[in-house]
Amino acid sequence: MKQLYISLIITALLYSCSNVQGNQTDATSTATPKATSGSLKAEVGETIKLNKPFENKATLMKALQNRKSTRSFANKPVNKQDLSNLLWAAAGVNRDNGGRTVPLLGDIAIYAAMKSGVYLYEAKNHELKKVLKDDIRAQISSQAPVKKAPVVFIMTIDDASFPGYMKKAMKEAHGMDFYYGNQVAYSTQNIYLYACANNMNAVVIGGFNRPKVDEILDLKSEHHSYLIQLVGYKKE
Repeated sequence: MKQLYISLIITALLYSCSNVQGNQTDATSTATPKATSGSLKAEVGETIKLNKPFENKATLMKALQNRKSTRSFANKPVNKQDLSNLLWAAAGVNRDNGGRTVPLLGDIAIYAAMKSGVYLYEAKNHELKKVLKDDIRAQISSQAPVKKAPVVFIMTIDDASFPGYMKKAMKEAHGMDFYYGNQVAYSTQNIYLYACANNMNAVVIGGFNRPKVDEILDLKSEHHSYLIQLVGYKKE
């Protein structure tokens, strides 16, 4: 089992920086052509088809060399192509059988909080669904960088996504929080690697108002936020 997990983690990291064929045309959606992530045009409940993840020439070793946590960002939104690539790296589908870029025992739900509202990443169709029209970044945490970050990814885990037999085994082994923490860690590390290989800054923050965020997102009783990750371009 230990060897299997190690193999899965290595595979996930490799896929996060792998060359993926695709185009760089604007997505067909309710968003205006060439729109940036800070001005995605959609009403609550509508979905935005993200661009296909495009070929990236950054190597895994270069991404690891550049990986670090940085809390400062340029004052500009993340463009749609980078937003697409970040989300795909975090938990996108990378195989015909529905397999993902990270090892998942249950599932991870990733929300993106931006100036234009809050969006839920739907990996199956590589789409964003707008769930809130409000900019909630100032409510997520009292820390100044959270309020200014172009994108705040909110990593959440729904207990209901884990089969009953699996939850029983997990509780007996290390406890559910141990596995939940591992699942969100895989995704945040992939985001780090993409960001640091593409002239972007990123940082994971655990100090945020989890009950408030869960309430704002209207999560079910067994569905909780676990980590947030800030992403934006480097200051010139």
